[in-house]
Amino acid sequence: MSRASRAAWFLAACALAPPSWALDRLQKGPWLMDLRSDSVVVMAERRRPGGLEVRAVPQGPGGDLTEGVVTARSGVDATLQELTLSGLRPGTRYRYEVSAPDVETASGTFGTAPTSPVPFRFVLYGDTRSQARPHAAVVEAIRREGPEFVVHTGDLVEDGREEDDWQQFFAIEAPLLRVAPFVPVIGNHEIAQPFSNGTDNYRRYVHVAPGGPSAELDSVLRYGNVRFVLANSYEDWSGDARDWLDRELGRQRREGPDDWLFVVMHWGPRSSGPHGDNELTAQAGIDALLRRHRVDLVISGHDHAYERGDDEGLHYLVTGGGGAPLYRRRSARAMSRAFASEHHYVRVDVEREKVEFTALRLDGTTIDRATLRHLGWSDTAVLIRDRPPAVTAPAPPEVPESPEDWSWIWKVLPVVVLVGVGAWWLRRRQQ
Repeated sequence: MSRASRAAWFLAACALAPPSWALDRLQKGPWLMDLRSDSVVVMAERRRPGGLEVRAVPQGPGGDLTEGVVTARSGVDATLQELTLSGLRPGTRYRYEVSAPDVETASGTFGTAPTSPVPFRFVLYGDTRSQARPHAAVVEAIRREGPEFVVHTGDLVEDGREEDDWQQFFAIEAPLLRVAPFVPVIGNHEIAQPFSNGTDNYRRYVHVAPGGPSAELDSVLRYGNVRFVLANSYEDWSGDARDWLDRELGRQRREGPDDWLFVVMHWGPRSSGPHGDNELTAQAGIDALLRRHRVDLVISGHDHAYERGDDEGLHYLVTGGGGAPLYRRRSARAMSRAFASEHHYVRVDVEREKVEFTALRLDGTTIDRATLRHLGWSDTAVLIRDRPPAVTAPAPPEVPESPEDWSWIWKVLPVVVLVGVGAWWLRRRQQ
């Protein structure tokens, strides 16, 4: 072959397959959402508009299987892509790759939900905002657990309006969320303030099947014999949100009378931390509704600590130690079985007749361990660690910030109206 021919072949090869240094990396992701027994949504964000393809290969004892490969391609050129892999096999592990001609290939793994009860593990964590170092340590510790999926109790970021905060979140979470489907609920820091674009940004990066009163903010998930109802704490609980929760809990109980039924919300009904109990849900009668439908456990965050308790059949667990500055306990309560102001996550091992909860520090040591049965917690131990270890974070505030509390508007509004009426009356007198 002549020198000219070799040069031509070389140039053609470069044109067909650009070198790795010429490929863009994904801006965010990939991350996995809306896990089902036969489908999952793969999300990723490109640096520049364009398409993506995802290819999932089922795994067997010896590695890749030749049958059952599923592919999805984006239909539009855009930066953010949601690709649904449909027609998957229940209870099956998959290896997947996200690619494009001008994008560096990214890969991960996931397992589809089983259709019958089998033992499995998932992880709870939350309030990852504000402090990158402990957040990254929590993510690495969770990744080592190998959970089937992860449930985040909200406050993913410091300020949901800021794109830089979202970029940092996905950069830190990348090693975990490419191998563990993501199941979050919205927190007050995503909302940032009423009617802001914080909620729009949350909806942009979250995908769940429609059906709740607020798109992407309320949803349900079933995995084996566990049913999750995920709700936005900051709904107007006097209207459609309450009706939806009542209806959905009733449906889940009818369809799975012996299944585990968990409710997840950022601000839960009980907490001994500075934020305390959720008065918005209490006033709307949500506590009674949860008891009536025999909800096995309410999972929340908001207060940056770990707590586990039982208030006359209302079993609750608070996990808000995912990286944010830690909070101290505000009040001692007989209903609280365990409280610790430490960065942590909660490993959950599910069986047919019981669920084991283990709260773990970032070094793998145990904070608290308890067994949940349908009648409640089976332990009698009480653990209280009131103050955070000095090495984990700066001293927590006595009264944490609470931008979610908008009740002051209704307290101030009558005063504003009264002052306005008074000023108008004075002007009229002076005319």
